[in-house]
Amino acid sequence: MIERHPVELDNIVWSASPGLDESESFEPPAGQLTPQTFEQLYDAYFPRVYNYLSYRVSSREEAEDLSALVWERVISRYKQFDSRRGTFQNWLWGIARHALTNQTRRNRRHLELDENWEDDEQAGPSEQALRQEELARLSRYLGQLGERDRDLIALRYGANLSQRRIGHLLKMSEPNVAVALGRALRRLRRLFEAEEV
Repeated sequence: MIERHPVELDNIVWSASPGLDESESFEPPAGQLTPQTFEQLYDAYFPRVYNYLSYRVSSREEAEDLSALVWERVISRYKQFDSRRGTFQNWLWGIARHALTNQTRRNRRHLELDENWEDDEQAGPSEQALRQEELARLSRYLGQLGERDRDLIALRYGANLSQRRIGHLLKMSEPNVAVALGRALRRLRRLFEAEEV
C-alpha cells in the first residue's frame, strides 16, 4: 500500500507522495543501469510517479499499468539519459508525461482522478462512505477543469513536486506556476462551492 501524507483543501484530503522531497536529489550514474541503481531509483521515485498518474487517469489499474510502462521505459532507455542535458528527475517526468499523453490519445477521452483510492483502515464505514463521496465530487470537478489545470494539480499534489520543478517541466517561471496553480485551485474551489449553494 502506498503511504500518503494529507494536504487539506477545505474538507478534501489531498495526498502527497512519500519518497524524496524536493530538497533531496538522487542522481544516478550515466551509462549502464545496474540492479542496485534501479532499486534506488524505484524506491525514491515510484510513489511520486504512481501518485501523479493516479491523479490523471480514471482507475487504479490504469495508474498501475502506466507506472509499469514508465519504469519499463526507464530500463529500456536508460542509456539515453544524459546528465549534461538535465536531471534524472526531469528525464523521468518527461517519460511519465509522455506515457500519459500517449494513453490519452489512445483512449480519446478526458482522464479523471481515480475514485477508488485506498480507504483509511482506521475510518469507520460512514467515514469511508463520506470520503468516497468527496473523492467522487473531486473527480467530477477535476474533469471539468482544463488540461493545464489538471496537470498542475496532479504534479503538485500527486507527484508532490515543488513549483520550481513544475516550472522546469512545463517551461514556466516559478511565479507563473504559483499564479496558475492558485487559479486552478480557485476554479476547483468554486465548483465545490457552487454545488453547496
